[in-house]
Amino acid sequence: MNWKKSLTALFLVLFIQQGHAQLDRYKYIVVPLQFEGFKKVNQFRTSTLIKLLFTQEGYNTVYDDKIPVELATKPCLGLEVRLVDDSSLFLTRIKLALVDCYGQVVFETPEGKSKIKEYEPAYREAIEGAFAVLVGTGHAYNPTEAATEEGPVRPPTQAERLLNPPAKKAEPAAVGAVAAAVSTEKAVSSGKDSQTPELWYAQPVDNGFQLVDSTPSVRMRLVKTTQENTFIAMVDEAPMGMVYMKDGQWWHEFYEKGKVQSRRLNIKF
Repeated sequence: MNWKKSLTALFLVLFIQQGHAQLDRYKYIVVPLQFEGFKKVNQFRTSTLIKLLFTQEGYNTVYDDKIPVELATKPCLGLEVRLVDDSSLFLTRIKLALVDCYGQVVFETPEGKSKIKEYEPAYREAIEGAFAVLVGTGHAYNPTEAATEEGPVRPPTQAERLLNPPAKKAEPAAVGAVAAAVSTEKAVSSGKDSQTPELWYAQPVDNGFQLVDSTPSVRMRLVKTTQENTFIAMVDEAPMGMVYMKDGQWWHEFYEKGKVQSRRLNIKF
């Protein structure tokens, strides 16, 4: 289904853009002198190359053996680079992940690949391919988010934002209708399997619907697409995958830590 591939590609681009916007919240990029899985320091000159690439884009990049005093006392000001190596015998496959002081992946590049047989040029080509998504974006430290003494507060993951959103009130015109339907719906659904997803009510808004729980609080917005029963999912005003119908059931598909996740939704239109 070409339309589904196109939508998935669109959501990946939006996810990357959203992740990149978070990088300005961090002051330092820390590059390990020896990446996990390697037997030598700066093996295949990977550390040198990665530090150079980030420095060229304006990042304050340091090796992990030369941590400045400010970063040592406030480790949450920095992100550490992890090299995700999924290479095989005939293909070098690399991603770069940026991890915060809580061990959470804040940003992960698409996969860079190389068919070169020699290790050093193969890793160089794959790393440069992975880093291409950041070329030309630049970096300007801008700690606009709420901060603690240790640095920026860890941003919630996409799954955390979906499952534990801040309380929001539904649009006034629709609150009464939702509240009136809740008691009836609870009586009907009380005997259902406990694994049934929480019931959300779809209310028409500009360009789509908003999904409201029984509180009522807005949990998600659905933006219409050209495909029937297929929507762009918006959580806290940020794109978070797509919602579509398959075999009579609604599904939410989104990226979490660079991987596609899928969850069933219970929506009443």
